[in-house]
Amino acid sequence: DKRKKDKKGGIRPSSVFLFGIILKEIVAALHRIYLNPSGNMYPVMQDIIGPGAQDLSQLFYRPGANPDDIRGRKGDPGDDNRGNMMQILQYVIENLIYHMTEIMPKTGVLGTHKKAAVFEMIKNGKRFPDGYFWQIELDRLSFDGNGRTSNVGNLEAFILLIGIFLSRSFITTLLMKPVDYGLSTDPLSDTAERNIKILSTCLLFLVRRVSVRRESPMLPMPGEVARYVYADEEMRAIHLRLRKTYEYCENLLREWGAEYIKRL
Repeated sequence: DKRKKDKKGGIRPSSVFLFGIILKEIVAALHRIYLNPSGNMYPVMQDIIGPGAQDLSQLFYRPGANPDDIRGRKGDPGDDNRGNMMQILQYVIENLIYHMTEIMPKTGVLGTHKKAAVFEMIKNGKRFPDGYFWQIELDRLSFDGNGRTSNVGNLEAFILLIGIFLSRSFITTLLMKPVDYGLSTDPLSDTAERNIKILSTCLLFLVRRVSVRRESPMLPMPGEVARYVYADEEMRAIHLRLRKTYEYCENLLREWGAEYIKRL
């Protein structure tokens, strides 16, 4: 993309550079919503990173328990506690996704109009910054010889939407670098770090589920972020017990994405 001189002889920034700024504007606008202390999402996060948060990683340690049965063996005093933790995790995931899918403003950077940044993002012919996509996303999208997006249909637009609303603006920024991005002003406690790692894993599981057509096999774990989350095998029992939560969230995300794209 050659930089062109404008009439005054100055150098006009390239379209690729300007598009990179547009993407940053989207993330910044989402962070303002996600981190608003009097908003809907930030207080929910405090349930798992605040000073009184329970250590959700205890959900991993259930020797001999049937993964489908929250209570495990009757009479184990830890069972009720784990059932309670499972409810906390379900509550946090469902609330975060519910409030995320309420975002569909008519105006502004995230607005549903032809001059909005989100509309720019899902157009054909866009050159995303190097390293923006995970390989699993690259495999689902089409690009021309110059590395610009092509054949962006509804599913591809939805992948781009989820990729910025959930993957970039939430998982890889706020959850994986909470102090850098302002989710917390102080370094997190060990409990909060483990809790955030579990939440990241669950939300990433959702991204992998909704980024394909319904009933298709979900996407594999993105290698680029695998070290920040728990492996599928470690999470198997938790994923199983979150089945209903995942179904609820998947439906919300798919309906929201379809409506957002329709309005654009």
